[in-house]
Amino acid sequence: MVHPDRKLSSCRLSKVPSTAEYVAGLRKIQSRINEIQMRLLQEQYFAPSRSVTAPELAKLAGVSSYQVVNLNYGKLGRLFCEETGLEKPIGNEAELKVAKWWTVWSIGYSTHTGFLWEMHSEVAESLEILGWVTPAATLPTFPDEVEENQVFREGAVCKVAVNAYERNPYARQHCIKHYGTSCCVCGFNFGEWFGELGEGFIHVHHLCPISEIAEEYEVDPIQDLRPVCPNCHAMIHRRSPPFSIEEIITLRKR
Repeated sequence: MVHPDRKLSSCRLSKVPSTAEYVAGLRKIQSRINEIQMRLLQEQYFAPSRSVTAPELAKLAGVSSYQVVNLNYGKLGRLFCEETGLEKPIGNEAELKVAKWWTVWSIGYSTHTGFLWEMHSEVAESLEILGWVTPAATLPTFPDEVEENQVFREGAVCKVAVNAYERNPYARQHCIKHYGTSCCVCGFNFGEWFGELGEGFIHVHHLCPISEIAEEYEVDPIQDLRPVCPNCHAMIHRRSPPFSIEEIITLRKR
């Protein structure tokens, strides 16, 4: 359903491929997808309602400008069409037929804030099946700022904005992308010990407990979060306020 303040763009696929077709096509071109293109897909997936403008997506993906987004999304769409036989997407621009390769990934809307891309649900589902993104609902939650002896009424914990943000794969994945999946205290890596079963598994710890923050704040995945194994995570929270990473490292070496 189109939002009232949006005008449906004439630039859209006449027939969106099925989820299975996206999965097969993306697998086929996987080795040719560059790092920027992968980030664009992932960041749009995690954006609210999977909808972004090109400048917003550039900021999320950490690229210099929306032109870089347009270029890379366009090249990726063209590659997908060429390798899968998907019909070339055409849109009218200044009465000239111009290929709109980005429509392979999104529907476009004109809004008062700019031109908005909304990812096809089939694309989002294919990214999940391929394991290129992790849906928030499947991530384990570790409410490490919740004290064991505290009693909460129904829904109270869910109202803590920073906890909800940390559980968003955007923050978690950016933390892990920067620091890796080895524990920053003891160095344990689940993938090294358990192979595929443990690959990518790690807890993510808040350096600053929510209880010490008087208002809502936006988590910086690099400055505020650290990957820690469950054992070290439990030890960090054996005290209130929690031990610092440095304190736990010192205690471990005794």
